[in-house]
Amino acid sequence: MFICNVRFFHIFFSLFQNNGMPIDYSFQNEIVMMANDVWELMSSSFDYERRRCKKEFEEICQRSSYRLIELRSDNQLQGIVGYWDFSKWIAIEHMAVQPGEDEKLIVPALLRHLLSAAGKGVFVIAEVDILQNNSQDAIKQLYKLSGFIENPYVYIQPSYHKGCASFPQRILSYPHAISYEQFKELRSLLYRFVYGKNKLCDLIAK
Repeated sequence: MFICNVRFFHIFFSLFQNNGMPIDYSFQNEIVMMANDVWELMSSSFDYERRRCKKEFEEICQRSSYRLIELRSDNQLQGIVGYWDFSKWIAIEHMAVQPGEDEKLIVPALLRHLLSAAGKGVFVIAEVDILQNNSQDAIKQLYKLSGFIENPYVYIQPSYHKGCASFPQRILSYPHAISYEQFKELRSLLYRFVYGKNKLCDLIAK
């Protein structure tokens, strides 16, 4: 277990199963001990080139601009969303749902919680692959059902590790589309502060 430097509050709410019975859930996002099940879900949900190693993740969790939300039911982890708060931009980096849980319930619940905390005039964005499998496409559709807009600009997501592949993507944005100038601003922000690609950021700025 390790410390994750994120702000906290605890909210209970109910979702409903197909049989109409409510399920009580809680959100946690505070300076808390990170449970092993959070790292296990992160590492099993994303390939090596799509995430940091555990030591790097521990370091990122100490940054004041990084947040991690856990969704639990009876203390059992249902899903997580990790994101960066850059004031004007809230950038979703990772979202994962525990195997066996219903993505159609968990993803919208995580997004509702995140969107409700976003201030006026703030864009919430997510990266999605251009070439997607069925599971990735299903997640993208859940974003769109939550109000996200797919922007037309091609975005290259750098790898987290030297020598690994990069991925062509689109940016989803909420509450509305972004301009190309805003896209370039966002891309530079992500490259520099999320992926640590300062040289790449300087190169595209020329």
